[in-house]
This record gives sequence, structure tokens and C-alpha cells, in this order.
Amino acid sequence: MTQTLTRQPEARWSAEDPANQCVQGSLALSYPLPGGLDAEPRATALTLVRDEPGPVDPLPAVEPWAARFLQGVVEVISSDRPLSQLVRWTSEQVYVDVGRRQRAVAARRRPTAVPPGRHHVATVHVSRPGRLCAEVAARVVTGSRSRALAARFEVHRGRWVCTAIILG
Repeated sequence: MTQTLTRQPEARWSAEDPANQCVQGSLALSYPLPGGLDAEPRATALTLVRDEPGPVDPLPAVEPWAARFLQGVVEVISSDRPLSQLVRWTSEQVYVDVGRRQRAVAARRRPTAVPPGRHHVATVHVSRPGRLCAEVAARVVTGSRSRALAARFEVHRGRWVCTAIILG
């Protein structure tokens, strides 16, 4: 008995399909953070495109968004995440700075060294000097050590973008 296999027609990709509403290779910013830093409802800025948020497309709450973004930065610097995932959420200067820091950390790492543990954002403090900007200070913990991060976020084309970052 012979079996005949029929090929199903391939579905066409459509930008209107909600399943395709993502940016390939970009940091999704919708994952949970340790320590309950994302206690507010999660929002994603992936579909926002206007210069100022309107009633239809409000900006995500800055504190949980910034916590997820900074967690992504920490993971990029420790080479746990590719740098290219930050391109949508950073200015060119910040992207270059984070890439330089990632290469410096990788160059200092000994090949036989045991990794010190996962880095995670422990606390986030937000100051809002204006409606469309936010300044964030965060504490990053690795084992028993802590480090500080500071960042400035501004609204660009309807989404938060990191325009300055200081890595302690």
C-alpha cells in the first residue's frame, strides 16, 4: 500500500497578524524580573510609533519598563544576551557604550574562571523631570556584591529610548 503525502499551502506572512507584531532580534521587554520589580501590569512598546503618546497608545509605566531594559543591559554586558537586542531601545551613543563595555568585560574574563553568578536588577528608582523623560537609578546584584546603574530615558517615536547610561 502506498501512502500519498499532500503538501499544505504555506500561510503568507502578514504584518496585520497579531502573532507577527514583533521586531526580530529585538529585546521584547516582557519577561518577569526577580524581586517583584514588575508588579505593575506589563506593557510593551513594540507597536508604538507616534512622537507623543496619545489616548490610544499610552507609554508603558516607566519603572517596570526601565527595570526590564536595565536587566537586558546587564545581560548583554555579561555576554548572556546579544547586543543587537538593544538597538531598538537605545540611542546610537548608548549602543556603542554598552558594546564597548561588553567587549571590555569579555576581554578581562579568564577562560577557566567560574562565572560569578547571574546579575539581576534588585532596585529601581525613577525621577520624572518632564512628562516625556525619566531618569533612573538602579542597583544590580551579583552574589554578595552590588553595583549602581544610572540611565536617562526619553520618548522617541512613541516609545521609551535610553539616551544616556552610566555603568558603575
